[in-house]
Amino acid sequence: MRMKARNFPHPVLNPVSDDFQDGYFKGIVSEISEEEEQLHFKISLDLNNEDLNQLIQSKEAKFSVHFECISTMQRFSFSSSVLEFVVFIDKELLNKKIDVNFFILAAEDIHEYTNKDAHIDYDSLAFKIQKGDILAFGVSQTIQIEKEPLSDTSSIFKISKTSKADAPSVEVDFLENQIEIIIPELVYEKIAKLQQYGDDCNKVLISMLYLPALIDVLFNIQSIALNDEYELENISTRDWYRTLEKQLQKKGYVITNLSPEKITQISYDLINLEPDASLIALENIVDYEEDENL
Repeated sequence: MRMKARNFPHPVLNPVSDDFQDGYFKGIVSEISEEEEQLHFKISLDLNNEDLNQLIQSKEAKFSVHFECISTMQRFSFSSSVLEFVVFIDKELLNKKIDVNFFILAAEDIHEYTNKDAHIDYDSLAFKIQKGDILAFGVSQTIQIEKEPLSDTSSIFKISKTSKADAPSVEVDFLENQIEIIIPELVYEKIAKLQQYGDDCNKVLISMLYLPALIDVLFNIQSIALNDEYELENISTRDWYRTLEKQLQKKGYVITNLSPEKITQISYDLINLEPDASLIALENIVDYEEDENL
């Protein structure tokens, strides 16, 4: 969960409201390292507020960092009284996208909380703070964890069948971890027969199905990036998206900012499709059939 603007019954130092006239609180995961079965996260915080600093020094308040992994549905909370510290999380408990939030929380009840840097509206007001109340929060950080090596481009596709009578000749669904190419059952059965030809069959499928689907997906990403920030955040956690994003970065491209005129060429490059690969594969399949009939 990423922190957003919200109303509190007391002044909270944060980057999205005007509760404070001066000061700031920032946090970042500045380093990530790996040792055996654990991931190590170095937390770096920066606080510019005298009253909050005094509360932390007196143990009435504390820094708190929260990790939330949507993929594994795990949440973790770590507390400290220093600006830099390292936390440890087992690798098996994290994957893909992790949201990190940075807080200053009350470590005990504070009966008359005031802060001289708070907005003028809070002048001469004292607040009753309960243990655990938020006193400050910073900008959320999203980090990506790749636990497995990136697969080749063709493995991000999955071919499925539909038995619907009114089904279109092909559909592309990219809301799961693989790009699903949905085709009528009869066509699916014919493709299944081609599986006996191994890699040659895959090269034919690249030309028939994978390449058009990849072009369609890349065009959709450009539209989503411009018009739907929430949907972009959703699909960016998918395995196929992360694979394409990394492979495009290696070629000098940004996945959300591709020139429409180059998408077809980029798609060819991504799946390593040589101009005559499909024709050679078809020749091999024909030769195999002829040998079988001798």
